[in-house]
Amino acid sequence: MITGHLLPARRLPHIALALLAALWCGLVQADWNTAALMKILAERPAGQVRYSETKHSALLREPLKMGGTLRYNKPAFLQKHVQTPFEEILTVDGERLTWEKPAAQKKHALALRDYPAIRGFIESMRSTLNGDAKTLERFYKIRLDGNEQQWTLVLLPSDIDMAQFIRVIRISGSKARISTIEIEEAGGDRSLMTLSGESP
Repeated sequence: MITGHLLPARRLPHIALALLAALWCGLVQADWNTAALMKILAERPAGQVRYSETKHSALLREPLKMGGTLRYNKPAFLQKHVQTPFEEILTVDGERLTWEKPAAQKKHALALRDYPAIRGFIESMRSTLNGDAKTLERFYKIRLDGNEQQWTLVLLPSDIDMAQFIRVIRISGSKARISTIEIEEAGGDRSLMTLSGESP
């Protein structure tokens, strides 16, 4: 004599389909990793997007809100053009960083090789856009959360000097599109940048 409850035969096909769906989702998720993300980011063409950014600092009475454009050309050109509430242009081209303040007619340049911590910070964005995991891993411990539709790349500085300035960087997006960049500094200040799509 068999005791216990037996499942009705009519429910077996539904249970089998549910198990297959769960197995398929598991297989799909297993294929999603840092290498997969870097691949689709590397295949994304260069371009320009608009952004809005909010900075929170103990030195400010209220958050500083800025806006402008970000432009990227493969393999090593990155430009952040702040347009509001003031104008400022930060341009990285290869190993050279240029800072411009047009209203004050000021312009300064430096070689990134002389400032490893600054270069590490820049590579958090540039190497992510380039799908360059090898360079990212020179400066950060990398963790990828989520799935292809909604992912977050968590970057923890592995360099001692850089860790004195940056606690963690979180870059979030969907497929090849980056939507937000969140930076938490070691001193407690933080910023959140939101990318809002292609800009002419």
